[in-house]
Amino acid sequence: MRYFPGHSSETAVSTARPAKARRVWRGLRRVFLLFLLGGLLLTAGGGGYRPSAVDWAAAPYRYSIVSWELNNLPDNWLRRAASLWPGQFILPRPQRLAQAQEFFDLGRELRRRERQQRQSTAAYRPPDARELADWYRREQRRQQLRPAVETTVEAELSRVLAQQGITASWGGVFPPVDVVFGGPPSVLVVSPRDRIYQQQSVLLRPGLSAAVRGEIEQELLRSADLSALVENTGGLSVYPSVVLDTVGMRYALEIAAHEWLHHWLFFRPLGRNFQASPEMLTLNETVASLAGAELGDLAWAAMAGRTLPPHTVAATGEAGPPPLPSRSASRFDFTAEMRQTRIRTEELLAAGQIDAAESYMEQRRQYFVANGYYIRKLNQAYFAFYGSYATGPGSVSPIGRQVQELRRRSPTVKDFLERAAQFGNYREFVDYLDGMGK
Repeated sequence: MRYFPGHSSETAVSTARPAKARRVWRGLRRVFLLFLLGGLLLTAGGGGYRPSAVDWAAAPYRYSIVSWELNNLPDNWLRRAASLWPGQFILPRPQRLAQAQEFFDLGRELRRRERQQRQSTAAYRPPDARELADWYRREQRRQQLRPAVETTVEAELSRVLAQQGITASWGGVFPPVDVVFGGPPSVLVVSPRDRIYQQQSVLLRPGLSAAVRGEIEQELLRSADLSALVENTGGLSVYPSVVLDTVGMRYALEIAAHEWLHHWLFFRPLGRNFQASPEMLTLNETVASLAGAELGDLAWAAMAGRTLPPHTVAATGEAGPPPLPSRSASRFDFTAEMRQTRIRTEELLAAGQIDAAESYMEQRRQYFVANGYYIRKLNQAYFAFYGSYATGPGSVSPIGRQVQELRRRSPTVKDFLERAAQFGNYREFVDYLDGMGK
């Protein structure tokens, strides 16, 4: 399991804490951990559990949410308190924004190099010792900047939420925005082979190699006749949320807003009922995607000092970033081609032609790669995963258009969210839209 030490949300930078403060912080953290662990042990159940084929395949690589919370929730809040210790100071906002830009620029370079390695060919030249040393210095700089950047993003996103009126009755933002930048988990998604349906999903450790992913997928195909996909994610709505930091500042802010909206929706009917049906899952994710992109762009504009034209909302948040195109893909319509692939696959599966559908998807995957979009695996599980984000290329759900229509008829993003959050089932949502059209 990969963790990212030093992920705090501090308003103070560049000064060392007194030894007394460090001892107090360590003591408080130990008490918090013991209390939380005791509660988990008292509430743990047992008996009668029989692991499935998916459980067996995922077991060596599972991502532990409990470990994440134990390592990050107390750190973030206790270090926030420690940052108020005398002798700490806050950098002026322009300097904090410059730090954030540097941090995300370094992250994009890391992703570019990793992508280059993943798609390496015989012509690819491995980095030499000087390049490795240079990258080590860059990564050290990212680790140094990370705590302050997390605090800056939390503050900027909170400011946008307050400006949009998305606050609690007492005027503050609730839940508080709390973000940790790092590698979010991978996800194992399982679908039947004869239809596209997200039968199960399991969080796995980040950074799994292509070989390991392939072994898991093949094992489930062999042992359970299931279509499986191990895919990266862009974020996870644990608290604090974990957000991918190698996709640039604009996209990272969209993910951070998307994950915070899941926290916000948790206290409302839409969030509480997201597991009630596949439609409710898609509705929940699509609302968070649409509003998250809008709020993230507002935060980006404030931080970067620029504005952006409206853009088509992709499957943000848990679905991770869209494939990175090469220069040769500039005239290739990824969205149209992917939706055509989904429609044809559905037709073949409906006709009972499973092998033909899988052969077709592999041909289309190679077509995407040839046009500059690297997709490791394209199968039923791929569409089951990305189809949860109804405005994304991998979906043919009407929910995307319906949510966009609700946003179009809502004067503000606050109105949109308050209207969407009230629905406890999909039929209520459809009936409400029908009533608005009369």
